[in-house]
Amino acid sequence: MHLIHNRNVNKRLLCALLTGIFGMATVHGEETEGIVGKNEWLFNKYEVLKSTDAARTAESIELIGRFNKVLKANGVNMAMTMVPLKMRIYSEYLPDSVKFTDYMSGNYEQTGKALQAVGVNLIDLNTPFLSSPKRNSDTPLFFRLDSHWNLTGAMLGAETIKAGIDANKVLKGALDATPEVAYKISVGKRKLPSKGRNLLAVLPRNSGPFAPEQFTPVSVIRAQALSEDSRPSIGVTVAGSSSSQEWTGFVDALRYVLQRDILNVSVHGLIGPWVGMESYLRSDAFQASPPKLLIWEWAESTLHAPPDHQYQDPRNVSNNTEWLLRVSAWAQAACKPSTVTASLARVGLAANAVNLKGRDLVTGPTNENEFIEITLDKPIEKLDYLMARAVTVGSKTLILEATGSGAATRRFTMNVPGDDATHMLKSPLPSNGRGFSKVRIYPGKSDGFVFKDLQICRQPDDILSK
Repeated sequence: MHLIHNRNVNKRLLCALLTGIFGMATVHGEETEGIVGKNEWLFNKYEVLKSTDAARTAESIELIGRFNKVLKANGVNMAMTMVPLKMRIYSEYLPDSVKFTDYMSGNYEQTGKALQAVGVNLIDLNTPFLSSPKRNSDTPLFFRLDSHWNLTGAMLGAETIKAGIDANKVLKGALDATPEVAYKISVGKRKLPSKGRNLLAVLPRNSGPFAPEQFTPVSVIRAQALSEDSRPSIGVTVAGSSSSQEWTGFVDALRYVLQRDILNVSVHGLIGPWVGMESYLRSDAFQASPPKLLIWEWAESTLHAPPDHQYQDPRNVSNNTEWLLRVSAWAQAACKPSTVTASLARVGLAANAVNLKGRDLVTGPTNENEFIEITLDKPIEKLDYLMARAVTVGSKTLILEATGSGAATRRFTMNVPGDDATHMLKSPLPSNGRGFSKVRIYPGKSDGFVFKDLQICRQPDDILSK
């Protein structure tokens, strides 16, 4: 595994999205997210936090606390960490036109205290970054021309997280329960041009030129290659922001300091932490083998945007409570039976007895108009969720259409792998009325559809209680 990677995200598209999320300005149609600081240090305006962000940040913290409680109840221990604002770590290089406010100065500490108050194990990166002797060395902690940490900062982050895990009995126990795998580190002999320069693409016109950055390449590799047959299970997962994507070297640094295999499911800013976490929980990787230790890395600057933040990509916006119900359902290790009973109606694809195998349905190719219908003996409640297993050969989307007396019809879209393997399906069906009593599932255009092991399960009663 190597620390040198190309980024596949269109930088201008990403910055355009951030403009929508964080309200950054444009002048004459030109993107101006980049800020030119002193000594050729560049910054991004999305790090400018305001005191009006506090209420939305509190919403995010409450959701994270509730989600953490769900994980813990299902055998997954979570450590959360936040990459601190580059503007704080290198505030001395901000231009005179940008004021680093008291709110921005104290945000990390206040947010950390609030997360810990709701039971989240937060590992503080802000304090060691501010006090690091390398902060103002010839190998600083962030790229000068990029919004991300560099290899030096990534390694400091990894070492700090290891220390935080070692100091926490629960987290240390979770790590110790995972198989150790020896990794070694190799440092290059000559410097190379840095790929960390995303802020150059979003500066005001006629800015620069700026002196290029260089870095010493580092590789982290297994000390001994393992065959697929002898490969141990992976017990540690990192779900993070773009700072945790492989090209930054952070997760490789964690592999080295923890001496563990790590599954990296980090996503870039076009997707965001809420959708990224939900996608991981839905995946076979989590459903088949949930981690003992989950490290959730956030950019400090994004915590004020909960799931329902209206300026994100519309496909990724979600009601806060419904996000929590969905991830909680996916995180449940076992089905607690609901008092609601479900059965497959003999209509649609199930009208043909040839397609029925007991209570399961197995059919050949389907089109976009074909469906199965699930009837419920009484209206489903908010804490209930549908669980089943399905094969959707060639179709990557399931549409769930829920109806019921006194409840407006709703359509829920569920992304599925679309291969010939059997995958878990879990879906709450929250309504704005009495609850749904019928659900139609449209598999779409597929080469074959299997639906089996239907159950209605119940979430923990206290998941939404104050």
